[in-house]
Amino acid sequence: MASAIASTQRVARLGWALFVTVLKRRLAYRGDLIIQSLDEALRGVLAIVLIQVYMSKAPNLHGWSEPELLFILGFAMIPLALFHCFCGNLYGLAGRYILEGQFDRILLRPYPSFLQVCFDRIAIEDLSGAVLGAGLMIVAAQRGATVAMGPAEIALLIGLLICAFLIVVAVFMAFASLSFWFDDRVGMVPPVYNLMEFGRWPVAIYNDVIRLLVTALIPFSFCAFYPASMFTNSGSQEPTWWYALLTPLVAAIALTISCRLWRAGIRRYGSTGN
Repeated sequence: MASAIASTQRVARLGWALFVTVLKRRLAYRGDLIIQSLDEALRGVLAIVLIQVYMSKAPNLHGWSEPELLFILGFAMIPLALFHCFCGNLYGLAGRYILEGQFDRILLRPYPSFLQVCFDRIAIEDLSGAVLGAGLMIVAAQRGATVAMGPAEIALLIGLLICAFLIVVAVFMAFASLSFWFDDRVGMVPPVYNLMEFGRWPVAIYNDVIRLLVTALIPFSFCAFYPASMFTNSGSQEPTWWYALLTPLVAAIALTISCRLWRAGIRRYGSTGN
C-alpha cells in the first residue's frame, strides 16, 4: 500500500513538472497563445449561435427550452476543453507515434506511456473553451434554466464534470488503442469525435439505435446531457434524471476497459522495424 502511494506521488510530481515545462514554453509566445485561445473560443460561440438558429425554428425542443439547452452545451464544453488541453495528443498516436516509431521513445522512459503521450503536447489555449462553457452555464442558470443551486448541488456538479471528463478520456483512449492493431495514419479518434455532438442533445429526440449508441456503446450522453440535465428544470422532472447518478459508474467501467485495451495494445506493438 505504501509503495503504491509513493509511486502515485512520484507520477503526480513528474506530471506536474511536465505540465509546468510546457506552460512556460507556451507562455514564451503569448501572442500565438492568445490567438489560438480566441480560435477555440470562437468554436464555442459558433455552437451557441447554432442553438439559437435551431431554437428559432423549434422554440420548445421536446420539452426543453433554450436556456436549458445552453446550460447543457456549457456543461459539454468543459470536459471537452479539458480533453483537448491534456489529452489532445491522442489524435497523433496512430501516425506520429506508432507508424513513425516514436512510441519506442515512450517505452524507454520509466513513466506511464499514456501520460507521456498526453504530456508531449499540452494545449493551454484550449482551456478558453472551458472558461466559455462555465460562463455559459452561469448565464443559462440566471435565465432560469436550472433548479435552485446550493453548495451541495454545486459540489455534485463539479464531481459530475470530473466524471464526464474521465469518460471522454476513456472513450478516446480506447479508440486510440485500436491503432496498435490497425495500421492507419488517421486512426479511429477523428471519426469518433464527430459523434460527440449527439451527447449534447436530449436523447428522446433520437431513434432507438442512436439512443443505444450514445448511451451504452459510446457513452457520450454521459459526458453532457445526462449529468447536466439533472440540474435543469425539465431534466429534474423526467424519469431519466437518475441516469446522471450512473455517471461515476460509467466512468469507472469505461476507464477499466480503455486501460486494458491500452495495455493489450502495448503488448501488440512491435516498432517500425517489424
